Amino acid sequence: MAPPTKYKTDAAKLQAMRAKRSRYYAKCREEILAKRREKYHLNKNRRKDDDGSDNKGAGDNLDKGNNGSDECASDADESIGTLAECIAVVKYAKDDFMAHIKSPQKFTLGVFAEYTKSIPDAPGTHGDREILKRAMSSIEDFLDRASRGQDGILQLCGVCDEWRAAEQVCTSMRDTIAMVEDIYCHALSDGDAKLAVVHLLKGFLYQNYNEF
Repeated sequence: MAPPTKYKTDAAKLQAMRAKRSRYYAKCREEILAKRREKYHLNKNRRKDDDGSDNKGAGDNLDKGNNGSDECASDADESIGTLAECIAVVKYAKDDFMAHIKSPQKFTLGVFAEYTKSIPDAPGTHGDREILKRAMSSIEDFLDRASRGQDGILQLCGVCDEWRAAEQVCTSMRDTIAMVEDIYCHALSDGDAKLAVVHLLKGFLYQNYNEF
């Protein structure tokens, strides 16, 4: 027997996903921020190593005393101590996000199309679900950056107009993740064979996104 429908509308389903992510963030905020900082430093050190290998030996004649100032400069680059810096972090994350997806619906539709093409003809098999996972992960990278700026705004100014604007950016990113996650959940629970039916009935979140 099929379980009862928990959410009557797509809007309620999306709102539940938002609430779930918000609860998770509130519960694990410190751990999430620690992972973001670790990831940031890891990527930064990797870029520094790449630059160093390209310019090996170029700084042999520089004063060794500059090493300490370089470390200070690195720390200054990483910090977002002012409101303007926090806003800039959110803005750059938003710009990169929009350049990557064009629009949440178009991005999700493209991911869905790519996934359906990966579904084999043999019965009992499924498409490449890594396509859906990679799509969600790619948006989470932008969300991590925007959330970092938003957290800085909150710490500096509390809930203000700038924080609300950053929240709109983060919400758009979360919604995009939720729409791809919706397809992923349908693929897991209903199987690939039912995806066409759900699409025909306009049962995916991305098909009703403008109504929210």
